[in-house]
Order: sequence, then C-alpha cells, then structure tokens
Amino acid sequence: MRSYSHNSSLHLFRCFGKLAVNLRHNNNDTFIAMKRLLIIAFFLLLLSVPATAQRRLIDAVDKTPVSIASILDAAGNMVGFTLSDGTFTDIPSSSYPITIRCIGYEQLVIESPQDKTYEIMPVSYELDEVVIVPVERNILKQTFYVREYFSLNTQTDTVTCFTEHMAHRFVPATEKVKYSGNTSLRIQCTRAYSRIKMFGKDSVASDSKPMFPSMLSVIDLYDEEELAHESLREQGGAGNIHEEKGKSGMSLIQKQNAHTFTVIEDVLAEKEGHSVSPWSLKMLGLAMEIGQLYTTRVYRVNDNGVYLPKDMMECGMVMEADGRGKFLRKILKSEKPVEVRLMIEAYLVDSDYLTKEEAKAEYKKKNPVVEFVIPSTVPPLNDATRRMVQRANAQPE
Repeated sequence: MRSYSHNSSLHLFRCFGKLAVNLRHNNNDTFIAMKRLLIIAFFLLLLSVPATAQRRLIDAVDKTPVSIASILDAAGNMVGFTLSDGTFTDIPSSSYPITIRCIGYEQLVIESPQDKTYEIMPVSYELDEVVIVPVERNILKQTFYVREYFSLNTQTDTVTCFTEHMAHRFVPATEKVKYSGNTSLRIQCTRAYSRIKMFGKDSVASDSKPMFPSMLSVIDLYDEEELAHESLREQGGAGNIHEEKGKSGMSLIQKQNAHTFTVIEDVLAEKEGHSVSPWSLKMLGLAMEIGQLYTTRVYRVNDNGVYLPKDMMECGMVMEADGRGKFLRKILKSEKPVEVRLMIEAYLVDSDYLTKEEAKAEYKKKNPVVEFVIPSTVPPLNDATRRMVQRANAQPE
C-alpha cells in the first residue's frame, strides 16, 4: 500500500531540497545526510505517482492493439471499451469479472483487475470460393444475425436490454450497378429481453418487441467500395495497421491480417469537443449528448485491397452518451444525467444474388417467416446476459 499521495511526496521532495541547499553552506556532513534523504524522497515520489493505464488488449496472433472492444461488467452492462492503443478506459474493480467483446474476435473474460497485457484470439474464418456474379443477377441480398446490448444507468438503478434480430439488405454487387432500392438493413424478426432494477425491484421480461426502438436503422453498413491504404496494399508493406487522426481523436483505423481487413471509424473525431447532441431528441425531451460513437466493419481479406459489400462478414457499432433530457430523467427519477450505452453486433449468415426485379419484389414482402440462424463465429453470451435470457424464458406466459 502506498503511504504518500503524489502531492504530499512532491511537497516533501521540495522541502528536502530547500533544506539541503541551506545546510550545505553550514555543514558538509549534514549536507551528505540530507542528500541521502533526498534520494529516499525521490523514490517515494516515484512510487506515489499514479500509474498510467497498464491494462491493455492486443491481438493474440500479431500482437497489435485491439481498439474499440466493448467491456461488459458482471451484470451484463457495457461499462467501457478499449482505446486506439488497446488500453482500457477506467473500469472500477466492482465491475469484475468483465467480459470483452470485439467484432472479429473471440470473447474474453477477465476475472479480476490486473495491470497487464491481455491477448484476445481472432476468429478463424473459412474463406469462401470466389463467386462469379451473372450479369443479370447483380443485386446482392445479405442476411445478418444481429445482437443489440442497451443499458441505462443512474446512480442507483439500471435498465439492461438484450435484443436479437434477423435482418437483411439488398445492395449492388459492384459500384457499376445502378440500383434505386433501399440498401439499409431491414429487421425481419426479433427476440427481446430486458432486466429492470429500479425503485428496489428486480424484474425480467421477454417479448417480440424491444422496450426501446432498435438503433439498427442508424448503423452504416457501408454499401460502397472500401479502399485499403496503400501501405496495406503493397506487398511486404511497412505494417498491418494504418491510422488517420481527426480533430479530436483517431478518425480511422485500418487493420489487416492473414484472414481479415478491419475498418474502425470514430464518427465524432471531427466534432468539436468530440460530442454531438441530436436536436431531434431535444424536441422530444430526450436530450442526449453523445460522447463516443464508433463503427467497425470486418471484410474477408483479398490481394487487391478493394472491398465491396460482398466481402463483408461482420460489422458493429458502439455508443456512449449522457441522457440529459428532463423527460428521461423524470421517468428514471434521476437528478443527474443518465448513462446510455449501446453495442450492436451484426454477423453475416447468408448471401444470394438476385435480379433487380427479384430484389424489389422480395423487399416488398410483408411478415415473411424467418428462423433465427446463429453463425458459428458468434461468441457465446456473457454469463449475466445468458442468465437474464434463461430467467425471462422460464417465466410463465
């Protein structure tokens, strides 16, 4: 246990320094003794300086930093994420054991806080054969399995939501194809679970509709061409990471290994103060200051460094915000802003090529019968979320 704070040790160090200077003129032996005390004080200062963040997450294969990995606490709530250099945001000891989830990686559970470097294993993908797209069937239909983790936290209460979706989208197979249809993800079916710990009560529920509107509609799956930086395209390039800085953060990170090409974007990197407050939410009394908003896309790696929607395998989004609206705080009886956190994971299930007419006709279908399909690359649920789902499903209808 450290006996001195940083400020007290610094003050002690300065006092010894002044005393030593005064004594040097009077007694050389005393000066030598004080010099020794100065050395001791200096070491005390080093011991008392607060350590910089030493909990760091790296790729278990290539040892590069793993950024924007979501951190869930023992109750299943998202409490932070890793920064661009792989270091953790500040996580209280009471949150442990924590679960780390990151698109393109297996799940990692950390039982207790330790200042060390943790390794997380990338998912091994089976690379599909190259598909030759027929000229007339140039609209790509992609089906995704999606998970949403959403939480609201006050000083005393918590609302935790976990939602599963099956969703699809229709996009041009290449940039040359003209398509006027909607290319956004459309939800086909949903399973929603929630746990409410408020006003001294603890209850769970399950439903086909989520408690809060899905944020899946705002996630940008990027239906255009993605170009890898030239340093990643060159044979024997200088490295497998390319970074671009914005006004208030790392705006873009491109990372490549033997199996995947990953793109991480900081949506707020060009915003002053690294935050934004949507005016539409203010109009509803749900004013919210979004302080963190990242998107991640994982593609199947290729040799030419040009990536299209057909190459995408997974994508995700992470958001942290302060709910400042009077309406939201009134519902939750909170005097302070409500912590709002969201994580979305979308995993490719199936791809098919259609004609433009087939795509438009299928998009117009209402209430299609869709079964949940969970790809083998999806990590298992963390323990807290799994218990919530089991508890909700066990309740009598």
